[in-house]
Amino acid sequence: MDALKKFISKYSAGDVIYKKGDIQTDFFIINKGKVQLKNDGHDRILVTLAKGDFFGEESLNNEQNAIYTVEVIEDSFLIKIPYVALTEMLKQTPDIALKILKKLSEKHIRIQTVLMEMAESRQGAKPKAGGGETKKEDATSEKIGGEVKAYLIIQRSNRLVQLTKTQTFLGRRDYTTGFVPDIDLTDEDEEKYISRKHAKIQYKDGKFYLSEEPGAINGTFLNGNKLQTGVKHELHAEDEITLCHLNIVFKV
Repeated sequence: MDALKKFISKYSAGDVIYKKGDIQTDFFIINKGKVQLKNDGHDRILVTLAKGDFFGEESLNNEQNAIYTVEVIEDSFLIKIPYVALTEMLKQTPDIALKILKKLSEKHIRIQTVLMEMAESRQGAKPKAGGGETKKEDATSEKIGGEVKAYLIIQRSNRLVQLTKTQTFLGRRDYTTGFVPDIDLTDEDEEKYISRKHAKIQYKDGKFYLSEEPGAINGTFLNGNKLQTGVKHELHAEDEITLCHLNIVFKV
């Protein structure tokens, strides 16, 4: 890090680092803050990147045009490394090269998933029969009547999600199997502590219940109390749900 300090630059929320099509000559490491990669034209957010993530890999090719627009969404400190300095660093420290490859692979899988969803949406594609776990859950989960107004506020991102099903799974998406939980916490769970299918909220007889799913390994808490796997607990307004480290407020 001492060697990289001279490359640190500060950016403010709303700044555009570069646009799709620009000649890209620098590689970026996020030291603090968040940025979003967007697909110009549709302004579709492809991925949100945070501390420890990388972007600008186009700079590894001479005179390569940027393939995404990069916008800062939270005041950030970015390590902006010119091509010459980057290649020298990779030669001297192979461990960094391996870490960069791993991170970039994860990012590209996430982007590819979004692009595939966009393509299916444009073509009007419907899930195929036998589409696995996600289809099975959709088939068994009924919609809650419109008179019921309950929702969650995910505090890390301040995202609001309405509870519209009698059975709602919370967790992280699985890029290998294609499983996506009803409430996908992948972007909020930067540390990847939350399980793929971590917890479930059920609606029955006019009440909401929270339970931890089998296989969740880092704990589920309700108002600070750790839950036993599979045991349902009734939810009340302003209850605080914690999945590992991520706080979520239940509202009615």
